[in-house]
Amino acid sequence: MKEIIEEFVCTVTKDNRTITVTYCHPTYSHSGTCIFETHNIMGTSKPIRQKFIIMTSCEMGDVIEYIYQTRGLTSEDFNEVSLLIREHSREQAELVSE
Repeated sequence: MKEIIEEFVCTVTKDNRTITVTYCHPTYSHSGTCIFETHNIMGTSKPIRQKFIIMTSCEMGDVIEYIYQTRGLTSEDFNEVSLLIREHSREQAELVSE
């Protein structure tokens, strides 16, 4: 299923702490957006800094519809599709957050 999401062109933009991952299919009108926020925390007793990102929004209905049209989905596939979208979009967002 990962090969289907890789058919989409991913555009990643960063604006202050917000990272937007936009998926657009090159030949169809299917698109989707995942939005992340970057956060930094510092330890209180040790100067350890941690940087992490949190998904705050995800509108991937058109992408899921495209996967359904090309591959077919059942209710059992929901977790796999959800995990695929979260992991793939996070990977894309982490490329610009560093």
